[in-house]
Amino acid sequence: MSKPVRAALYARVSTTSHGQDVGLQLDELRQVAAQRGWEPVEYVDEGISGVKDRRPALDRMMADARSGKLDVVAVWRFDRFARDTAHLPEAQDYTPA
Repeated sequence: MSKPVRAALYARVSTTSHGQDVGLQLDELRQVAAQRGWEPVEYVDEGISGVKDRRPALDRMMADARSGKLDVVAVWRFDRFARDTAHLPEAQDYTPA
């Protein structure tokens, strides 16, 4: 029997006072994880702009990924993780503060 895929489910909202809620993101990410048989680990940043390179849950997720605790990262939409594709190469070399 193979080990389950450990999947980071990353959700983020910039503000909590304008009706934004991570619940929608997490509901859909949980469905995807269940459909694929992934073992989900949730990382959530609420009230934190995507412009910021450092975010508490993102920092933890990247540290866990680097240490081999995760196999895959799933996000609801790309802009929840990064503002643009220029952030992807930076994420590869990401070192939490």
